[in-house]
Amino acid sequence: MQPRLFTRIISFLLFGFLSTAGKSFAQTAQTTSVPLPTAAAAPATGAISIDGKLDEAAWAQAKPITDFRQQQPHEGLPASQRTEVRVLYSEHALYIGARMYDSLGARGIIAPVSRRDQLLDSNGNNGSFNSLTSDKLIVVLDPYHNKIDQAWFEVNPAGVRGDQFNGDPSWDPSWEAATRVDSLGWTAEMRIPYSQLRFSQDSLQTWGMQIWRYTDRLHEQDMWSFRRLSEAGGPAYYGSLTGLTIGPQPRQLELLPYVESRQQFKYAQPGDPYHNSSYGRMSAGADIKYLLTPSLALDATINPDFGQVEVDPATINLSAYETYYQEKRPFFVAGSNAFDFGNFNCFFCSNTSSLDFFYSRRIGRPPQLNGYVSGLADFADTPDNTMIIGAGKITGRTHGGYTVGLLDALTNRENAQYITGPTTLELTQQVEQLTN
Repeated sequence: MQPRLFTRIISFLLFGFLSTAGKSFAQTAQTTSVPLPTAAAAPATGAISIDGKLDEAAWAQAKPITDFRQQQPHEGLPASQRTEVRVLYSEHALYIGARMYDSLGARGIIAPVSRRDQLLDSNGNNGSFNSLTSDKLIVVLDPYHNKIDQAWFEVNPAGVRGDQFNGDPSWDPSWEAATRVDSLGWTAEMRIPYSQLRFSQDSLQTWGMQIWRYTDRLHEQDMWSFRRLSEAGGPAYYGSLTGLTIGPQPRQLELLPYVESRQQFKYAQPGDPYHNSSYGRMSAGADIKYLLTPSLALDATINPDFGQVEVDPATINLSAYETYYQEKRPFFVAGSNAFDFGNFNCFFCSNTSSLDFFYSRRIGRPPQLNGYVSGLADFADTPDNTMIIGAGKITGRTHGGYTVGLLDALTNRENAQYITGPTTLELTQQVEQLTN
């Protein structure tokens, strides 16, 4: 092929690609040019009891949000069931009150009872690939209104709550919700403390907000700030919640001390000098949280206890790389999105689907030389995990929009004692060094 002809072909293909891309971009811009809705929050006058009744006078003063459209099954049509959502704010919390009408009344409500977060769409227990579906109300907040953050709160008619932050279901803030089912359908009340959110320090604020209602028997999903299934969605499509007058928040300090007593009963091999049929120990520590500013939080832990954390699944790893597990320890889960960067994906690699630059499970990991000692010894006393002496981190977002994530942890030096025979002397091997 002559160079001039080859150049013309490449130019033609490139022009066609750019033209198609330009048309696609123009079409996308046209579909997203629909004005996003706005709702106003009203001040909460008097006390609000979170009981699902919506009988306080303050709810009547708030203008209801009623304009919901279907995303499924009939995309773009008005919602088949009427929904009214009201928003109130107080000095310390945001309140959501909703009335979900149903043409069949209580008979039309589907509300399974499950664990917290089990009904979240993203965890595999809800949707077309699983039978555990439910009616529910979902409120998603973007407190900075930066079109990035998604603080997700949901409740179903049985009172089952779910929450996640930027798609992370391990985020478990402290908030309240109550529901009631009656002849008209069902109602829900939520109380979301400001202390569980991060937002700017402006006295008058506007937050991003999205509201969903799922009606399970109709396979219907209604949304307030509408977007089509063909559009990317996310916080860029959220409506605006205006009128929030939030004063300076107290710099709250939370201290959670613990004392643990553990007793283990396990078969021990005859002649093992390190283990017997029963084993006991005691330990103590504390978790600390301090709100430096409304947008920056300090978390600290001293000798943390992760005994209640869900056990990792059993795996067999025959590769040369370590196994990557999901982080489940509360201290490392809080604010983990600030350290979630540098994701690496490889279609032809093994065990690297979630490889990040920062892998927090290495902090407090099982000592790396445990296997070496076990291979030498007849009997050995090896530590299960490396002790975290203390750790602290600061997470949040600055007024200028920068995400902040600072973390420091100190793990202890760990030693293993072992013997290589019934008459040999006891040996000591350092299996993990003192590490910052």
